[in-house]
Amino acid sequence: MTNKPIDWTPDLSLPTSKSTVQHFIAKAGGDRLEIDTTPWGEADLSVNGQSIAHLETAASAGDAFRTLETIAEDLEADKNARLDQVIEDDEVREKLGLARI
Repeated sequence: MTNKPIDWTPDLSLPTSKSTVQHFIAKAGGDRLEIDTTPWGEADLSVNGQSIAHLETAASAGDAFRTLETIAEDLEADKNARLDQVIEDDEVREKLGLARI
């Protein structure tokens, strides 16, 4: 069993069947992550309400989810790596979403 850094929770308020969009939510590093998948392999990843990635041709909803999950994990890992850097330029810090220490 692997240790996944992001714990995804399905949105149980949506109807579930093989023909509907599935919605997953997670919180990681202060961000709200969302993945929507369709049975035909189309999927979207949003971070804090901003669209980050879109897939159109995955083989299945599961494949689409796993691909976007990997992208989300990479984004969060990169964000955490950036937090360890010392950045003196306030404008650059603001663009990266980092607060002045």
